[in-house]
Amino acid sequence: MNTCSVCHGKTIQKYITYTQWYHGELVAGENVPAEVCENCNEEYFSPETVDKLQHAIELHRSYKTIQVSVFQFS
Repeated sequence: MNTCSVCHGKTIQKYITYTQWYHGELVAGENVPAEVCENCNEEYFSPETVDKLQHAIELHRSYKTIQVSVFQFS
C-alpha cells in the first residue's frame, strides 16, 4: 500500500478497465493492474504496465467490440 500524491489517501492494488482515446477512437483494456487511491480513485501504473498498455494500444488487437452511449452535456 502506498500514499496517493493527490489527496494523501492510501492506495490498494486493483485490476481496472483502462480507457484512452487513440487516433479518434476510444480503446479499452480490461484487467489492467493499478494502484488505486481508496479516497479519490487516482490511478497509478508501474512502468512495465505503461509499456504493455502502449504496446497493446498501438497493435490494436481487440478481442471484442462494445457499444458506448454518448450524451450531450450543455
